[in-house]
Amino acid sequence: MTRRQFLKGAAAFGTSALAGGCRTWGNGNGAYSISILGDTHFDASPTELYHGKWVPRSPKDWRDRQYEFRRNVEMWNTRVPRLIAAAAKTRRADTAYLFQMGDLIQGDCTDFDIHMRFFKDAQAACSKGFGDLPFLTVCGNHDIRGGGDKAFDAYILPIASKTIGKSVDSANFMFSQGPDAFIFVDFMRPDAGRIDAMLDASEGARHTFFVLHSPIAASDTWGPYWFLFGKPEDTERRRALFRRLLGRRAIVLCGHIHRTQIRRWVRPEGELVEFSANSVWRPQEDVPKVLYDSPSQFGSYVRAHPTPMDEDHDGCHQKRTNPELIALVDEYRPGLVQYRMIQSAGHYLLRVTDRSVDIDFYACDSLSPHETFNLKKA
Repeated sequence: MTRRQFLKGAAAFGTSALAGGCRTWGNGNGAYSISILGDTHFDASPTELYHGKWVPRSPKDWRDRQYEFRRNVEMWNTRVPRLIAAAAKTRRADTAYLFQMGDLIQGDCTDFDIHMRFFKDAQAACSKGFGDLPFLTVCGNHDIRGGGDKAFDAYILPIASKTIGKSVDSANFMFSQGPDAFIFVDFMRPDAGRIDAMLDASEGARHTFFVLHSPIAASDTWGPYWFLFGKPEDTERRRALFRRLLGRRAIVLCGHIHRTQIRRWVRPEGELVEFSANSVWRPQEDVPKVLYDSPSQFGSYVRAHPTPMDEDHDGCHQKRTNPELIALVDEYRPGLVQYRMIQSAGHYLLRVTDRSVDIDFYACDSLSPHETFNLKKA
């Protein structure tokens, strides 16, 4: 399919290249950039401000949340505003959007009106210094935790509609930026049929960006099963999607794992690269620390933590033994040619051209890139 056919297909799907609210940025060669923030977990004190009407599901929920509430308030009082100010200073003249990779807020509200105010305050805090740069976010598990799904749709989807110039009725939506396709997916409420339709409509795009909160494949962390279509009953669906993204040479942008990470697979079906962003700046992340830097190390964490898994994370209930988790991770070892995980927080600048797609990682509140990752070459 040609790029002209891609634009025609995108329009037929209900999107339009640079239509309405989508503004033309970059030079005549289709070059532009995007500022990116990872998970932010916006929160503020006192606890009652956003969590006063929260109804925990169990005493364990209450105990676990107290740590998260304290962590969030401490980092937002001391570090994250500095990170966002630095990100605003590193945007360029060709920067088209500000992306936030989900878990915009802590969640845990229960009350609709409080949840709406939570989103409004978080968006204002994350956009501070960016002027009128269009803001887009994906749905994270924290965003809808504590009954926030209706509030997310009521507050975030109208913003997305204004930004892309077309009505957005679901957190699974697509738009085009020049010759490139951006497919946004709600990993907590994925619409498999719509995802397939968006991939169909965007055939022929110069670059396909698949944007969601969770990784696209099992991660070597505390919750390896917690990714798009990661439940046992979705096994064939996730495998088919992975193959299709390989064939598209797709670029996956995500968050969720609170690490800066790149993974690249090269298999007979094609090539797929995934980049995870993180802006949860904890004290131990003042200096970036490389945890893994070789495909041979993938799976090290799961193997070092041989415990049965019986957890209910925000409705994503899993009951698996450690051998089952190891097998799940091992499924994504074949073809893994690049694996680098950094314990760090930061902000990012995605740079897109005809020849390549690169992302600059700025550690914490730095104004100079700590590292640049090549995501794709023509």
